[in-house]
Amino acid sequence: MAVSALYGAAVARSRNVPVSGTLFAGILTGLGGGMVRDVLLGLEPVAITGVQFIPAITVATVIGALVFYRIIAITVPNLLLHGLVFSLLISIGCQKAMVHGAPLASVVLCGVLTASVGGMAVDVLTRHRAAAFSQAHWVLTSLLIGSLAYWLAAVSLGDYAATLAAILVTTTLFTVSVLRDWPSPKWPGESTDMSA
Repeated sequence: MAVSALYGAAVARSRNVPVSGTLFAGILTGLGGGMVRDVLLGLEPVAITGVQFIPAITVATVIGALVFYRIIAITVPNLLLHGLVFSLLISIGCQKAMVHGAPLASVVLCGVLTASVGGMAVDVLTRHRAAAFSQAHWVLTSLLIGSLAYWLAAVSLGDYAATLAAILVTTTLFTVSVLRDWPSPKWPGESTDMSA
C-alpha cells in the first residue's frame, strides 16, 4: 500500500496537481484497490481497521510528492517502479483471495482490481483516461498474466516464490510492451486513435 501511495502521489505531482490534491491522490492510490478487494471478499477493509495503514500511507505519499515525482519523469525507472507497484498489489490481492478460499477466477480478479483501482481513481481525478483501459500497451494484459503467474507459483511453490513470479512477469511484460511499443489487442475494425 505504501509503495502504491508513493507512486500515486508522484504521478499526481508530475501532473501539476496542488498539494492537497496530491496528498489525496496518494492516499487514495494506496487504499483504493485493497478496500475494493476486501469488500468483494466480504471482509472489513483492513486499511480502515488497522491503525498503522493510514499513517504509513500518508508518509509514503509525502515522500512520493517530494522525491519520487522526479524519478517517474525518467522513462525506464518510471516503468520499473510502476511494474513493481502493480506486482506487489497483485501479490497481496491474490494472496488474500486465496487465504479466504476464493476460486481461481476470483483470485485473478482480486489481483487485477487490487493493482488497478487506486491508479484508475487517480487517473480520473487528474483528468486522464485510466491506463488499464486506454493505454496502447499491455497494462491490463500484464495484470491478468501477473495474477495468473502468482496463483500458479503460490499453488506449487508458496507465497514468496509467487510474489517473485508476479514481480518478474508483470514488470517485464509491462516494461517491454511500453519500450517496444506493443499495442494492446484491438477488436477487428477498431480505430487505433486512442482519443476516439
